[in-house]
Amino acid sequence: MFEASSVRRRRVAAIAAALALGLAGAAWSGCGDDDEGSDQANEALDKANEELDEAQENLDEDAQDAIDEAQEKADEAAQEAEDAIDDATN
Repeated sequence: MFEASSVRRRRVAAIAAALALGLAGAAWSGCGDDDEGSDQANEALDKANEELDEAQENLDEDAQDAIDEAQEKADEAAQEAEDAIDDATN
């Protein structure tokens, strides 16, 4: 479960990095040399950064949900083990 989250996190980071590098490269190389093109590149870069932040928040929430679920299962297993010990000793 945690492996999938790790893979998603790496994919999101790689996609965001590729977008950022592509947009920065296009702006730096002179594509959209006018102010309008530069503004569009900056807006696209800002949007990519916002989406990356949102994806990171979602991954953090997913990871916390997985941790909570694992804790609940561990608590249930501990209770079952305790009950089994009680039954065996009585």
